[in-house]
Amino acid sequence: MSNEPMNKDARDEILKRALEERILRELERIPDLSSSIPADFAARMAARVPARRDVSVTPARYGRSVMWVSLAALVIVLPVLAWIGFGRSALDVAIEWCLCTQFLGIAVWMAIYRRREG
Repeated sequence: MSNEPMNKDARDEILKRALEERILRELERIPDLSSSIPADFAARMAARVPARRDVSVTPARYGRSVMWVSLAALVIVLPVLAWIGFGRSALDVAIEWCLCTQFLGIAVWMAIYRRREG
């Protein structure tokens, strides 16, 4: 039996296993970098890093400003729409109710947010 020639599938399987074992050995090997990296490399790189700028302590309040502007716009738009008789069709009534809901949502959110700050 040992003198019989191996079939091609068995030979390919052995070669494939040998290749996988070789790849695994190379992947698990830890490279020796002590000879290629100078001892003062980290200190030189740290010296090149620019100094940090001061961080702003006061947060930006853009979101709250936009909410106040939206609230003011809705306070102006809602009476104007009611005055010109905007609610004549179902679509007009739906739009008016959506704007009222937005107004109430923003007002409640602003009141809760203000209470949490104070």
